[in-house]
Amino acid sequence: MNIQTNWRVALLFILPALLFYVTFLVIPYALAFGVSFVKWRGVTLNMEFNGLGNFAKMIGDPFFWKSLYNTVFFTILTGLIVPCMALYFAVSVTRKLVTGARFFRITFFFPNLISQVAIAVLWWFALNPEFGILSNFLRLFGFADLPSWLGEPGWARAAIVAVKVWAAVGFYMVLYVSAIEGIPEDYYDACKIDGAGEWQSFRHVTFPLLSEMMKVTVVFLLLNGFGTFDVVRIMTDGGPDRATETLATYIYENAFELGKFGYATTIAMTLFLITFSLAMLSLWIQRRDSVEY
Repeated sequence: MNIQTNWRVALLFILPALLFYVTFLVIPYALAFGVSFVKWRGVTLNMEFNGLGNFAKMIGDPFFWKSLYNTVFFTILTGLIVPCMALYFAVSVTRKLVTGARFFRITFFFPNLISQVAIAVLWWFALNPEFGILSNFLRLFGFADLPSWLGEPGWARAAIVAVKVWAAVGFYMVLYVSAIEGIPEDYYDACKIDGAGEWQSFRHVTFPLLSEMMKVTVVFLLLNGFGTFDVVRIMTDGGPDRATETLATYIYENAFELGKFGYATTIAMTLFLITFSLAMLSLWIQRRDSVEY
């Protein structure tokens, strides 16, 4: 079989996936890029060319910058807290530092069996200041002057972060558990012979061998964090006073509530460029580390 035939066979296998990719990803992104230069309400075919007007409006929009700040805030916090907690729980259940390891594996993974919408609704009820389980539980211990968990900016931000961490930590714990169980037990036996305790074993064996997976999980959390939408939309709707507004909820507001599809698309393209840049940066860092290694 010559080289030309090999190319034809390869093209035959690649073509269906390539057509699917171009039709449902490349073309929609190209159309969205074009819409970002027009004024459009999204319900008619009448589009008014606006040039860079949408981008200029976005730069001068304080709500855009506030939503960007909140998005970065949620992304960084969850990107730092989730890997640390997941690693702690994974080490605890695999090294048998706690009893009932199987029970904790199932318990921590349970939120991943529920949709994000259901999780948000569940926690919205739980954090309700009048009939929520959290407020009623605290009242049993004499706490009467309780804050409105989702009605005050500081508490609302903390609640969003807590729910996102609760929903994500179990999945990454399972990833770390599988990685830790793949580490040869001989390494830990050698540490015990040398007189090392659990902390020394973690520091010199577990953590170095999990460093690559931790980098990958942090990148996933950062990319997913910039798409935060459903939890915020259901629990706080971006409030109070836009204290929890994210780029995704702000895009939804402009497109489907205010009818500013052109402006919403401009913000969406900006979000795409941010996540794309982060993905390229992470790939570059991983390639550099692998080359140095």
